[in-house]
Amino acid sequence: MAGPNSPEILATQILGNVFIACIVLSNVPYFYKIEKTRDVGQFNIYPFVFMIGQAMMWVVYSMICDIEGIVPVNTFGMLFDLAFILIFISACKDLAVKRKVMVSLMIELIVLVSFVAIVVFQAPKDMHQKILGWATSILLVAFFFSPVLNFYTMFKQRTTGSLSLPLSITSILAGVAFGLYGVFLKDNFITISNFSGCVSGIIQIGFYYLMKLVIRISPPKIDSKNIYNDNIDKDSKFCYHHPSQELLLFCEDCKEKACYNCIVDKNNHRGHNLDLLKINDNSEIENNIEKEKEKEKKKEKEKEIEDKKEIEKKKSQEKNNKDFELDVESNF
Repeated sequence: MAGPNSPEILATQILGNVFIACIVLSNVPYFYKIEKTRDVGQFNIYPFVFMIGQAMMWVVYSMICDIEGIVPVNTFGMLFDLAFILIFISACKDLAVKRKVMVSLMIELIVLVSFVAIVVFQAPKDMHQKILGWATSILLVAFFFSPVLNFYTMFKQRTTGSLSLPLSITSILAGVAFGLYGVFLKDNFITISNFSGCVSGIIQIGFYYLMKLVIRISPPKIDSKNIYNDNIDKDSKFCYHHPSQELLLFCEDCKEKACYNCIVDKNNHRGHNLDLLKINDNSEIENNIEKEKEKEKKKEKEKEIEDKKEIEKKKSQEKNNKDFELDVESNF
């Protein structure tokens, strides 16, 4: 095993920390928007609750096994995820949602702390690394491969869904860095769990380009019942282009709903003026459209009535003219 200060270990440790930090910080714009508007819309905070537990387990594992390289990045991620959750709770106006989030976080922490306590105080000391290593690895592998569960839905709907090439590439790079870090340390749990992230990223990129080809050959069928503003269902909570993503935003430029993946997609709303949907919900626009339609219908009916009156008036005039002509003829 290479020494803790060897060049290869330091290099992979630094690179891994940088790549993971980039992934964590990519969420900052979303929560800045929530903090600024003081509205959470329909944002799903529970993945961040899960990630706090996962990061905490890796911190515990690294401290028990005396592996300093993965402590900074997981502590960094845990603190940012906690900050994101606190921002969400402070901005959320729904007390029931607040309670659910806080209870979920408390239950997760109680379960994980209890698990760690049982392992540390009840299991043999030589088994600590193995038990905690398996637990942390399973959590990380499950997290990496969770997007694969949406592949069938994406294929049926002919869409790339929530897949993000920059995020997949960054995940691969982080997985390679920390996978090699585990190799140099001869820690199979760090190696296997992080290389699984590389595999997951490669699978996602492959599926992304496969779906691009499938969409080109067999584009999705769109009918008037399934679209709103030419690309999304009027009543749907999910994005037409990214079906697994909720419509949490409203594009001021296009006057339509959008999801967070639409921000990075050059074919959708990248670079547009976007706000959280609940604050700038297009329900007012929809209501105005409905009102305009009702006005148009009312005008059409009024016009029909006027036309009928005009026709009846003309008929009456024609009749009166005929009667007048008959009277004149009879007088002669």
